[in-house]
Amino acid sequence: MATPTIADLYSFYDIITGENTTTEEVIVEILMSRANIQKESAYRGILTGTKGGDKEKRLSCQFIARFSKNFDKLKEESFNCILDLCDDDDSNIRKQAVHDLLQFCKRIPLFIPRVADILVQMFQSEDSSLLHLDPKAALAGIFNQMLTVNPDNPREHIMKFLAERLKLLPESLLTTEVEEFVVEQTNKVLTDVSEEEFQLLISILSSLRCMSSVPGRQKLVSMISDQALQACPQFNASDLACVAQIRESCKQAALCVSKNVHATELFTYLLQKFVPVMTEIPDELSDDRLCLLRSMAEFSTHDGTALSTVSPSDITEHMKYVFDALLHLLPEIPSSDVKSKTSDDGENADSVTPEKPAFPPGLKFSELECLLYVACQLGRRRPQFYGGFLAEQEREAEDVLDGLARLKLIRPRLQYLGQVANEYAQSIAGALAQNGQSEESKAKIFAHRVVSNIQNLVRNFFHNPPTFKTSVTLSWLQSASPVSPGTKRPASLTVETDNKIGPIRKDLPRYIPPVGHWSRGTRFGGDAINDGSSRRTGRGGGVGGKASARGRSRRW
Repeated sequence: MATPTIADLYSFYDIITGENTTTEEVIVEILMSRANIQKESAYRGILTGTKGGDKEKRLSCQFIARFSKNFDKLKEESFNCILDLCDDDDSNIRKQAVHDLLQFCKRIPLFIPRVADILVQMFQSEDSSLLHLDPKAALAGIFNQMLTVNPDNPREHIMKFLAERLKLLPESLLTTEVEEFVVEQTNKVLTDVSEEEFQLLISILSSLRCMSSVPGRQKLVSMISDQALQACPQFNASDLACVAQIRESCKQAALCVSKNVHATELFTYLLQKFVPVMTEIPDELSDDRLCLLRSMAEFSTHDGTALSTVSPSDITEHMKYVFDALLHLLPEIPSSDVKSKTSDDGENADSVTPEKPAFPPGLKFSELECLLYVACQLGRRRPQFYGGFLAEQEREAEDVLDGLARLKLIRPRLQYLGQVANEYAQSIAGALAQNGQSEESKAKIFAHRVVSNIQNLVRNFFHNPPTFKTSVTLSWLQSASPVSPGTKRPASLTVETDNKIGPIRKDLPRYIPPVGHWSRGTRFGGDAINDGSSRRTGRGGGVGGKASARGRSRRW
């Protein structure tokens, strides 16, 4: 069949839209049968128009989208004709084809999932009309594309496409049923994703209304925990993919935890599987190790009621892992020779070293802050581990005596750590009053928060018995500029200052005795010396006293 022209296409249009005005039934049946054949032939001519010129392609595409619902046998062929135009070299034709695909789906909803796949692959349409027609069917096509392994079509673009389009859906279309479908399908995709894809999927879930409530946040944390524990049941410190996956899962879960939302599964996993082997993580992954420690510290703040049901023996085992990690990171106490040498050379130390390093060599203050914080949080639940007891009859218990032995072992090194932290805090105290906009000043302010927290946490171990009631705000959770230049610092900080915290009191004027006419010598000079009654004590006693009282009343 020859390629039709514009005139031919309009004649086909008239044939398809033509009506039979004959009223006789037999004639009507005959004419209708002939008309159907003519209409189908005319519609086939319209399908052929997609092979013509640019104008013929655009007009044929519009007619196909309009009349396709009347020809069930030709629906698949109609869909393929429009699909071919989506790959046309002319951008105007591609745009027309995408628009008509939406009209095609509006008349034949069966094709919505397939059209969703196509639009996602093209990633060129800024129109979200497909989601507005049937959100669930369109989302089914999008998730079907995500679940299909195709190296030529990265899923990251599809996820970005979905994240942008979901924000445009009104609440009337993004119903609870649709949100539950998104959660269900996203959970399937989470089983095999990269680090970037994981972040995008969690951002999609976080944007849903059903995830904004406390149960929704808890469900999101549970999904993240299940995905992480299934992917890495055993933490492998030498496996880069395992470290990255657990790190990112903990990081995303930490954003959701609060007083009523807990990540107990991940917290227990980190205590049991990560802390015992944390020293085996390569140095090039030190940032990942610190990120995991920070997540563990945040989880310990809101460990939830699930941890309270754990047996004391299991909590003791968790605390042993943290205790061993602390012993590994705590600085060794220098020998007497090193101390004497340090004291002898202390006067020239500043001249030799032009600037002190941000952190003393060999010490990992940030990691120590996390471990000390977790140790104190667990110490609240199990004070016997460090020699504490809840009742007097527990003083001689075996676990309390073992705790006293641990305390005796760790206290000297904690004391030395506190001294080092105090010296370092004093060394950078001058930078805190300077302009905090430079990167160096910000780093020193952050470092000061770290060592201040360490000092406050160390003090918990020097009570008899140890108490873990000191509450600190983790350094990385504090405001970026908690101290403005020129303002006073809290008394808990180690920097000694003469400024006192409290209401400002005005200086009161000193009392100045009256002179001249109002002085005692002038008013009572002669009489006071000659009259002994002026020396008497009493309330207006004697003549002198009465006279002075009368004199004062007359003067005033």
